[in-house]
Amino acid sequence: MLSAAELNFSTRESGDLPAWVAQPPDMSLRIWPWAGAKTVTLRLRAHNVLVRVRESSSVFVGEIAAFEPTTAALEGMRVGDLIVFKETHIFAAAE
Repeated sequence: MLSAAELNFSTRESGDLPAWVAQPPDMSLRIWPWAGAKTVTLRLRAHNVLVRVRESSSVFVGEIAAFEPTTAALEGMRVGDLIVFKETHIFAAAE
């Protein structure tokens, strides 16, 4: 299993709000817990790594779903690999 910390994925600073905490025009602010997220975005340098969340507790475990910009592999990681990460590695989330 891969580790976001060991691979030096980016982390948010403690005071930074994740990208999903935004209020689109004419819509009420909707915040859901990380545990409710089905897909999250992690960052590794200039790439976004989309991960399907499989389980969460004090750490998250997910399956790599895609890389943006699109590539078949990124630094030895491939779509389908499992990765463990922390809340501070999450930059965006979707239900």
